[in-house]
Amino acid sequence: MGRQPTGKIERALAGGGTAARAGGRMLLHYAKRPFLGAEARRRAWDRAAGDSARVLFQGLSLLKGTALKMAQQLSLEMDMLPEAACHELAKAYHQVPPINRALARQVVREALGRPPEAVFDHFDLTAFAAASLGQVHRARDRDGTALAVKIQYPGIARTIDSDMALLRQILRPVIQSDQLRPMLAEVSARLHEEVDYLQEADNIAWFAGRLRIQGVRVPRPRPELSAGTVLTTTLMPGRPLDQWLESRPDPQAVDQVARTLQEIFITGLYELHVLHADPNPGNFIIADDLTVGLVDFGCIKRLDPIFVEHYRRLARAGFLRDDQEHYEAMAAMGFLPPHLEPTVREELRSVSDTFGRWFGRLAAAERFDFGAHPGFIAEGKAAMARFHHLRRHLTIDPDFLFLDRTRYGLLRLFEQMRARVCFRNKYEWE
Repeated sequence: MGRQPTGKIERALAGGGTAARAGGRMLLHYAKRPFLGAEARRRAWDRAAGDSARVLFQGLSLLKGTALKMAQQLSLEMDMLPEAACHELAKAYHQVPPINRALARQVVREALGRPPEAVFDHFDLTAFAAASLGQVHRARDRDGTALAVKIQYPGIARTIDSDMALLRQILRPVIQSDQLRPMLAEVSARLHEEVDYLQEADNIAWFAGRLRIQGVRVPRPRPELSAGTVLTTTLMPGRPLDQWLESRPDPQAVDQVARTLQEIFITGLYELHVLHADPNPGNFIIADDLTVGLVDFGCIKRLDPIFVEHYRRLARAGFLRDDQEHYEAMAAMGFLPPHLEPTVREELRSVSDTFGRWFGRLAAAERFDFGAHPGFIAEGKAAMARFHHLRRHLTIDPDFLFLDRTRYGLLRLFEQMRARVCFRNKYEWE
């Protein structure tokens, strides 16, 4: 793994340089803008956003750690960031270098009090999966049980707050601060939870005891082999969703897996009021029998039952294409301040109608065919862009941002899968 800046001043210098370079590209764009026609302005904005995004990713890659995890989270914010920026930030899922074998051994020894060869019957010092906050190693218990051991990159937990401040600075050239604050606050809260592996072990046990869905597998945590920076669970057999899709499974298999993913989301939301909230294809492990193994329980979100009921009303109005009910549900969720200018209120009503009708298309037929509607997500993005343009007039619950991102991320997975999915469910349709 390349050297990671660890000191507060060193990381600030890296982040500040990134912000200056990204901002310089945007300032150059704004200097040229008055002399361009409408179409030329659009193309110039795309180029400037793309250039800034590449600078952002280079800076975040230099910082690594929680900064790169934030890049992963922000890559899901397709409705807030320019598409070019999201494309660059999405690289964070695939470009995280592993720590070396000696350091991996040291992390286990410091966390569990003994080196891995004294703890496990077998421990592979070469990681088989990597993420921004840690990496995963195969191991075997004394009784022969196959295990997955996630070890946290050293020093990660200490950088969250400083990296969050740096990220605000880095992203300021390409995103408005009123949009940035609630989004980053939510990401920060989840990151503080995600670096606590003992909390994640509790999350796994909680889901294992409550998520009763046929075809869904949840690993078993091994608390005696876990610590704050090392998490040991049973190994989930199969391949990550993106790798499984590369094997070109037949359409019926794809539809079955998509149906399971949809059921995980709906059951978690409406029955458990808890979301497995990181719709990253690497977190869904597909076995040969098409069962889905859930991994990575560091990023979960617990929701208030009253909030869930308000959201159910909003989603149901969209599915039933009831424009008036959809708008009233938005008001009930606290989106609309009591005193709005009439022109703003009219525009919000128009946006509500547009977005509700877009969402309602998912349930218009028994199954929505993403393969037959390749532009569906793009249409939703366009509708949401209008919504975000008006955000300065709105009051938005951070829980809604988190839920919306999770569901939208799942829809994007379905589009990638070209799946046919039934969205009519007893909570939002009947």
